Amino acid sequence: MTPSDKDELLVSYGITGKRILITGGSSGIGLATATLAATMGAKVVIVGRDSNRVSNVVTELPGSGHHGLVFDLSDLDNIPKLVKEASAFEGGLDGLVHSAGLHETAPLKALSATRTRALFDVNVTAAMMLAKGFRVRTIEKNDPSLVFLASVAGLVGQPATSQYSATKGAVISLTKSLAIELAREGIRVNAVAPGVVETPMATSLAQQIGSENYDSVVRQHPLGLGTPLEVAHAVLFLMSPAARWITGTSLIIDGGYTAQ
Repeated sequence: MTPSDKDELLVSYGITGKRILITGGSSGIGLATATLAATMGAKVVIVGRDSNRVSNVVTELPGSGHHGLVFDLSDLDNIPKLVKEASAFEGGLDGLVHSAGLHETAPLKALSATRTRALFDVNVTAAMMLAKGFRVRTIEKNDPSLVFLASVAGLVGQPATSQYSATKGAVISLTKSLAIELAREGIRVNAVAPGVVETPMATSLAQQIGSENYDSVVRQHPLGLGTPLEVAHAVLFLMSPAARWITGTSLIIDGGYTAQ
């Protein structure tokens, strides 16, 4: 391998200079993705609901050219405007990661239409509206890529997760359809489907189902629970030029959970 070959290889695996919008970028997987992207030389726009957290994260990100937007993704009709506003900071957007999401554990007898609708709004409909805003031709893009956060819950069944699982199954199907529709515009669309990851959401799950049941969930991951950074690596691989022939797929990152 010649020095020029090595340089080309490094570029193909890098995201230096990319402009990436990340929802849920102030906590959990979104925060890990934003931090890793910034470390790798990308310019990041994070979206979150808490103004203090968003401001603090932007300040602490390595590198320069980072921005934050305070927005509630349940405001669905204004999401395309959010994407347009984010694109104006650095003259365009090259990638978008929808990491924000709602999770709720509840048996069928305890479900409500209101809460189910709320999960679908943020987990699914917001993803569609983000894609709608991103594909607008007036937004300048280079090697554009969308990555959605799905879940292994959208692939396998578990009790008391029907509404959450339904949203993540919908994200996986949405990824396939958008990949076909947007291929003609050169936009790749993929998803990452993690198992249980050590985030505040996992802490909430443990509190909801109890320590004994949570220990059982941990044992179902042969390599143990994941970390936000491990998922972030997968997200940014799909965002990178190295994945330029990958679209419509859901990359499973689950420590062996679905291998059983």
